Amino acid sequence: MSKLRVGIIGLGGIARAHGDAIATLDNIEVVAVADLFEDKRQQFMERYAVPKGYVSHVELLQDEEVDAVAITLGHQLHHKLTVDSCNAGKHVLVEKPMAISLEQCDDMIVAAAANDVKLMIGYTQHFYGTSLKAKEILDSGELGPIITAVCYMSKNWNYKGRRPQYRSRYHGGGMWLTNGVHVVDRLTWIMASQAVSVSASIGARAHYQAGDDSATAFIRYKSGFAGVAVAVGYADGGPNYECQVICANGSLRFSQHGEKFVKVGKNEKWEDVPFEDPPAEFHNEWKAFAEAIEKDIEVPTHGEWGRHIMEILFAAEQSSILGQEIMLESGGSWSNQTSGTPIITRHGWI
Repeated sequence: MSKLRVGIIGLGGIARAHGDAIATLDNIEVVAVADLFEDKRQQFMERYAVPKGYVSHVELLQDEEVDAVAITLGHQLHHKLTVDSCNAGKHVLVEKPMAISLEQCDDMIVAAAANDVKLMIGYTQHFYGTSLKAKEILDSGELGPIITAVCYMSKNWNYKGRRPQYRSRYHGGGMWLTNGVHVVDRLTWIMASQAVSVSASIGARAHYQAGDDSATAFIRYKSGFAGVAVAVGYADGGPNYECQVICANGSLRFSQHGEKFVKVGKNEKWEDVPFEDPPAEFHNEWKAFAEAIEKDIEVPTHGEWGRHIMEILFAAEQSSILGQEIMLESGGSWSNQTSGTPIITRHGWI
């Protein structure tokens, strides 16, 4: 396969992280970008030597040289831009959260399948060097079966710098959908099971805004185990991005941000475990996306996985509103692959 030619739609801060990652891979190149603001287009094009810039995604999707797109605009736009991109025959890597309703998630999955293109959700927690090493240790069986896990993302919400749409639940904002999505994705991946129910407390406790800034969710899994996801956007404090896993024959702690480490607990002590740090945080994510397209295999964080994570998030919100545990719509049975696409065993439901 020749180079995967990518168009990036939306040139905010996260787009630069994608640009940095693509620059580390020889088999991918950014050939076009789209953004309403000319200054953003020019800055990005100069920084990454991108030859073409468009005002809107509609123009970019008409470019026959674009094989795939990265959608890095606001949460409320993920659905429309993904469906439009799939209908234009482009493979899609869309930022988290997948969408702001399950109906939108379903539309995106259907559009990708109807147009025979790959749909991958930007759940970065699957691709960090720390996460990959942690999952490798768990999959090896060295620590025995998982008993339980607790995942955190406690950080400064940066209220003054937060755009209005990210402070409004109507537009898919708030800490839970913005960053809790990472915590739930990481926890669910680590638990290696599909969720069955959730009980949560969610609210705006540190800021005046129309979206939440604090959430604690107790998630039961179909394997019979349970874990806890904590996502807090505080006004002042100390950050914590750690995931703690207790197994039958040992314990595991790992973190990518703040402190970066992987530690195994055995014989009443913790020991650091070396891990391979990629040249850019999104390097492995783009590497996996390109590999799936080239080999025509299932992408790691595919649409069905993305939908399930959103189902947990939405059920947690409902639980908080009603003050009771919520059974997921899919909780009574296992979800199964429908695409018939070959898979790799490093990610996804594994």
